[in-house]
Amino acid sequence: MAKEFPTQYVLELACAAQRTSGKYRKEPEPRYAEDGTYLYTDQTNKMTMLVTADPTIWTADPKEAPMPLKIQPEDIASAEEIKKHFRKFMFSAIEGENDFQTNINSILTGDSVQAKMFGYVACLPSVYARDVVQTKIKKVARQVDDKYVADVGSTVTDLDCEIVSTQRSKNFDAWNIDAIINNMMVSWMSKVDLKVGPCIIVKAKIKDHAKHWKHDNAVTRLNYVKAAQ
Repeated sequence: MAKEFPTQYVLELACAAQRTSGKYRKEPEPRYAEDGTYLYTDQTNKMTMLVTADPTIWTADPKEAPMPLKIQPEDIASAEEIKKHFRKFMFSAIEGENDFQTNINSILTGDSVQAKMFGYVACLPSVYARDVVQTKIKKVARQVDDKYVADVGSTVTDLDCEIVSTQRSKNFDAWNIDAIINNMMVSWMSKVDLKVGPCIIVKAKIKDHAKHWKHDNAVTRLNYVKAAQ
């Protein structure tokens, strides 16, 4: 018999794994000392969830087993928000347009989750966070002025700024920042993870004028940004 676990519990485990890892870890990540000596491997969110739900699932070196997750009140609250968010998939799932949506709908409307389906649940906190950001940016793109902050090559200083999203770059050791200055959208790459909310652009250079890749509104791209929060 395939092992099954209560849906609510599995979703709370997914939220705990995301909180503990700080991200959705799809593949194991080995860690090494500065001299190249192997230290340990950070296991995937899915595996950490599985081992927490049933320690007998781990059959490799016991010393490499991930630490069991401890569900906190914030994980329970996050699980409820995720369930509400993914209810929008219900109609698409009924129409059968998307396998992912169909599987998620089936899982979240069921009472239990088979161990082999933990991967679908493990990614939900990450997908939820991304959806929230994209929804916010879509709203911002509709409301901002469709023009640019300043001429390309010019320098701007001491500008009030509202950061609306910050996302880790897939290609660089940096964060992609989307923000608003004087009701115009701007973006830049930051080596530090700035917080969503108010900030001051102490100094920056206008790199170029672009269009948002998805919403096609004007975006002023900055570089050499010095920001303060």
